[in-house]
Parts: sequence; C-alpha cells; structure tokens
Amino acid sequence: MLPQSAGRIAPHPDILSFHGCDVVVRTINQDGFEADLSTPLMTGALVRLRLPGAGAMLARITRSDSGRIAADFVNPVPAGRLDKTIGMATRVQRVA
Repeated sequence: MLPQSAGRIAPHPDILSFHGCDVVVRTINQDGFEADLSTPLMTGALVRLRLPGAGAMLARITRSDSGRIAADFVNPVPAGRLDKTIGMATRVQRVA
C-alpha cells in the first residue's frame, strides 16, 4: 500500500511502483532531461531515470505539462557516463 502522500506525486500508482514506468527521453544533457510521459508528476518530485549502459540517475521534476516532463539531475551526470548509453556517443561535442 502506498503512503497517503503518494497521491500528490503522481495520480497513477503504477508510476510509484518499484519498477516504475517507461518514458521516451527527448533531450538529455549533463544537467537534466525532458521526456514524454502522459501522467503528470508533481513539481519537485524525485524520479529515477535508468538508461541502458549508464545506469540509474536521480532527478527532480521541474516541469510536468502537456504529456512532457522536465527534470534536473540531483548530481550532474558526467558526459562519459551518458556516452555509455546506447546511441548516445555522438551526443556530446568534445573540445579538441
């Protein structure tokens, strides 16, 4: 059973389960990400983003509207860690 405060974070209990839910990440950088998610989340809620190869990262929701969320990582994620995600190696422009 979820705590009573859970309803303020997300209206759908599956979002708050151990396994969470899938999102489509649209943009990502060292400071945060934007993703498609039809369920609105409370601004300030903590979320865990798991990326194949890069692992799990903790982030705080900064915006949730019109089927899209934005979140800032609690700790900035090094570019090298993001590069480990499949398909992300060309994402970061390196200074020569």
